[in-house]
Amino acid sequence: MKSLISPATAHAGMQLPKRQQGVVLIITLIALVAMTLAAIALVRSVDTGNVVAGNMAFKQGAVQSGDIGTEAAIAWLTGVAGVAASYNDDAANGYYATSQENLDATGGSNDLGRALVDWDSNNCNSIAAAACIQPSPVIAANAAGYEVRYVIHRLCPATGLPSNCASTASTVAGTSSGAKDYTSKGGLSGEAEVEYYRITTRVKGPRNTISYVETIIHF
Repeated sequence: MKSLISPATAHAGMQLPKRQQGVVLIITLIALVAMTLAAIALVRSVDTGNVVAGNMAFKQGAVQSGDIGTEAAIAWLTGVAGVAASYNDDAANGYYATSQENLDATGGSNDLGRALVDWDSNNCNSIAAAACIQPSPVIAANAAGYEVRYVIHRLCPATGLPSNCASTASTVAGTSSGAKDYTSKGGLSGEAEVEYYRITTRVKGPRNTISYVETIIHF
């Protein structure tokens, strides 16, 4: 009995598996490319997450190290606050007897009348400014490589006696201790006036991470 399948039909039947194999190969290649792209995206995501976490850790370490600089500034002030030694600038120790309202401690302003701080001992990087003031000597915060420096400003408009300095208000005579007379100077219970100081601490981390901490204190 002769076969009912013509030669053309038989030829077509033999090519069908090869076409299916070609389609499967294309699908496999597409899936492989998709998986590769997904793996690359995952690696990049993990790498970015590690970088962000590392930067945050260094930033937090810099802020914590700022406490060391602030405490050192307070310790230095304890010996001079309120006495003649505090009436004038002491640039070698990062102390200034006026508030310097034009101070730009972070260097973020473009005002030519600003006063910059020479944090990196490079003459304020030769940036045009009205003044380039000196901070305290470098304080090594810890073995991790954090460097701390600070500047102290007495909140007064001029050097000399603190007669026009910022101070607390005195109580109003004949009233409870809660009533304050802001035109007179003195403590909250009428005691002798106190002076306020602004401490600006700058911390530079091992990855050039920089943080600033500002503290207002009084004696």
